[in-house]
Amino acid sequence: MLPKRFFSIACISLLMGPMAAASAQTATAPTVAQAQIQVNGTGTVEVVPDTYTVTFVLEQKGATLTKLNSQLQHDLGQLSRFLLDEGVAAEHIASMQVRLNPWYESGPQGREEKGFVLSREVTVVHNDLDHYDRIIDGALKRGVTRISQFELGTENQQKAYQQALINAVKDAKSRAGLLAQELGASVGPVITISEHHSGIVMAAGRSKMMMAESGPAMPGQQHIEATVSATFALEHQ
Repeated sequence: MLPKRFFSIACISLLMGPMAAASAQTATAPTVAQAQIQVNGTGTVEVVPDTYTVTFVLEQKGATLTKLNSQLQHDLGQLSRFLLDEGVAAEHIASMQVRLNPWYESGPQGREEKGFVLSREVTVVHNDLDHYDRIIDGALKRGVTRISQFELGTENQQKAYQQALINAVKDAKSRAGLLAQELGASVGPVITISEHHSGIVMAAGRSKMMMAESGPAMPGQQHIEATVSATFALEHQ
């Protein structure tokens, strides 16, 4: 008669035998990977600029910071009143950027510190493109030292970009369908999609050209562009 301990081990071995065989079959069964296709899509929307952004720089040099700040505040007040009188909305005038730097001049003994350079930037957004020159000329007569930026834009930029994004998705799906057709397959559901923001593409540097032209200012067009990357499942026909 077999010992009870040996009998129990034998029964467990018999029970586990079929389970182990089934596990081995499951582990070695081949898996078929889902066929995929990855494409990029680009969408554009053309818009006519209806606003411009200009950044004015007010600057004062001197040995006493208190006097510099007082003069700068006076110039800022003049400029702000002028802009408001010209129809620029108060919320479209931003003047928070202030810079303070040492003032050096070159002399017989080399560079010599003279005092301070205090500057303030005023950024203006306005929709009167026909009279941008009047705004700039008036600002230069009211303490503005130089212009650091001039750009054209559109008030509906976000809406235009959203449409460009839709066009980019359609383009990606169209490209995937074209490639799948050549492979004798069809496009299945989307697996992943990601956005790559592109933004505004100016038409031939038009914002800079406007300031140099002597004739009537014609803003031309801007191309707002969006790109996406998408991965689709491939289904064999």
